[in-house]
Amino acid sequence: MTPNGGHDPVGAISEAAATGAVAETFADIRAVMRIPLITSIWRTLVAVEGGLEAAWRAARPLYLTGQPEAALAALIQQAELPAPESLDPGGLAAAGVAPDERPVVQAILDVYNRSNGMNFLALTALVTEPTGVPAAYPTLPPPAPWPELPRLMELEAIDPPTRDLLLEVNRYGATPGESGLATLWRHLAPWPGLLELVRDGLEPLQRDGAIDGAIGQVMEIAAVEGARLAHHRPEPLELPPDARTMIVNYVGNPGLVARMVVLGHGLAGWLRRA
Repeated sequence: MTPNGGHDPVGAISEAAATGAVAETFADIRAVMRIPLITSIWRTLVAVEGGLEAAWRAARPLYLTGQPEAALAALIQQAELPAPESLDPGGLAAAGVAPDERPVVQAILDVYNRSNGMNFLALTALVTEPTGVPAAYPTLPPPAPWPELPRLMELEAIDPPTRDLLLEVNRYGATPGESGLATLWRHLAPWPGLLELVRDGLEPLQRDGAIDGAIGQVMEIAAVEGARLAHHRPEPLELPPDARTMIVNYVGNPGLVARMVVLGHGLAGWLRRA
């Protein structure tokens, strides 16, 4: 998530610009989480002195248990995730998504869903007191190899009509005053026709309260699952105060990662059914 109209947060570093210890940490995050990209919470924590290293040092053992991934699967099974109405046959092709591009679009959604969802739960565990029964889900098999994903375009490189469309899509589930543009939408910028379908499909769900209701439900489930995961975190837990504040906002603001868990997983299921 980004808090300033589409750009990464102040102090966030791109993966390409990372060097030295930061680049090594990013590589370890990708390897341990089995993802091909770094979402912005980790890149933003670089702005806090010692924040990235401390947060990853605390979260890494959680990921190695396999429990955040399994807990995410349990969350998605429990939640009622809204999705647009089913597309007519040929709807994706008519929107400009060629048959050979469809697996790439699906992978973009799945990558962000995996990263956002696991980070939501694991980082909740870092700022929540352990309660309930410790998470002990059966671990899941690793994901299939990811296809090559298109480069994430800078907002300035996106044509103005598509940029406006991104901002339209981004308002669904957003909290008042939250101006950040979710990176997922920017990664879908090569397919403006698809973004139009997403906009038109999410509009009635926003209007009838389905999106906001699902965000609230997901946050409640995440609070329970995060507290169960917290039993597995290392102690003593040492986080710089500014890093802890950043993480608390990330997991506690319904307009940040929680809404993208709801929208991303709903859209991924919708695309699979198309």
